[in-house]
Amino acid sequence: MTEPTTVLNLFLTVVLCLLGICILLCLFLAIRGPRYTDRLVALNEICTLVILMICMLSCLLGESYLIDVAILYGLLNLLAIALLSRVTVSRHRQRKGEKQ
Repeated sequence: MTEPTTVLNLFLTVVLCLLGICILLCLFLAIRGPRYTDRLVALNEICTLVILMICMLSCLLGESYLIDVAILYGLLNLLAIALLSRVTVSRHRQRKGEKQ
């Protein structure tokens, strides 16, 4: 990997800081969210932003193995969200069946 220029270093650093702020806002939404699905979406957004941060850090540090870490984290995120969504749907169906 080639070394990034100083302008690119500054740009990536600023974007990483902005992504950190976005993660904090999503964390606030995940804690405050009125419904479980809002919390689930906020958790998915946090994981997506973390993947983006890992990729930017890979470019900033010049370490290509971090891309592999980001891919693995993305796959784990997909599995976790799919599992939590399945649990949510099954719980909703059970409650709907109890009401009838």
